[in-house]
Amino acid sequence: MTVHTASVPAPAAAPVRAARVASNETSGRALARAVAVETRKLVNTRTGPVLIAAAALLSGAFAGGRALFPTTGTDFGHLASMAVVPASMISMVLAVLLVAGEFSARTASVTLTLDPRRGRLVLAKILTVLGLSVVATTLAVVAAALVMVVAPLITGVTLAWTFDVASLAVVAGNGAFLVLAGFAWALALRNAAAPIAFLLVWPTVAMLVGSISDTAARAMAFVAVDPLYELLPDAAVVGPLAVVVAAMVWIVAPGTVGTLRLLRDDL
Repeated sequence: MTVHTASVPAPAAAPVRAARVASNETSGRALARAVAVETRKLVNTRTGPVLIAAAALLSGAFAGGRALFPTTGTDFGHLASMAVVPASMISMVLAVLLVAGEFSARTASVTLTLDPRRGRLVLAKILTVLGLSVVATTLAVVAAALVMVVAPLITGVTLAWTFDVASLAVVAGNGAFLVLAGFAWALALRNAAAPIAFLLVWPTVAMLVGSISDTAARAMAFVAVDPLYELLPDAAVVGPLAVVVAAMVWIVAPGTVGTLRLLRDDL
C-alpha cells in the first residue's frame, strides 16, 4: 500500500523580500538625506561661499593667464587643465573643513546624535566631497570655455577648441584624488591645518626631491598627490603601479584609520 504524505508548503518568501526592499529604500533615503545635510554644511558657513568664489576667480585667472600669452600648442584642453588646478585645490580645502570642522568646533557629537549610524555618515561625506569635485571640475571647464571666447577679443589670437580626452580625464581624476586625500587625512588627524598645509606643500617638495636624480623621481611618483598622470604614456615615470601605491598612502591608509577611530571612539 502506497502512503501519500501531504507536503507542507514553505512559507512565502514574498513578505521577506518586501521587507528587504522597504529596508533598502529606507536606507537609501536616509543616505540621500545625509548627503543633503553634508552638502548644506559646505555652503551654510562663512568660509564655504568665499572659497567657492575664490575657486571660480582663480580658475578664470589661471586659464586667462595662459590664454593672454598663448604658445603654439595652446588650445581649449590646455586652458581647461589650467583652470581645474585651483578648483581642485580649493575643493580639497573644503573637503578637509567639512570633516575637521566638526571636531574643532566640537559639533561631531551633535551630528552623530542626529544620525547615529557612523558608517553611513562617513559614506555621506565621501559622496559629498566627490560631488564637490565633479561640480568644481565642471565649473572650471566652463570658466575655460568663457576664456576661450573672451581672450581672442583682447589678444587677436584665435585659439583652437581642441582637447585630449584622456589628458582632461586624468586632470579631473587627480582633482578627485586630491579631494579624497584631504578627506582621509582630515578624518585621521581631526584637524584642518595639518592636512591642508601638507597637501598644498607636498607637490613642490616632491618636485624638488624628484629633480635630484631619476631614482628620486621614480620614488616620488609612488607618493604623488596627482598620480593619475602615470596613466598617460607620455607622462608616466613608473606606471599604473604608482597609482595603487599612492592611493594606499594618501587615501586608503589614513581613511581606514580615521574611520576606525570614528566607529570606536566616544565623542
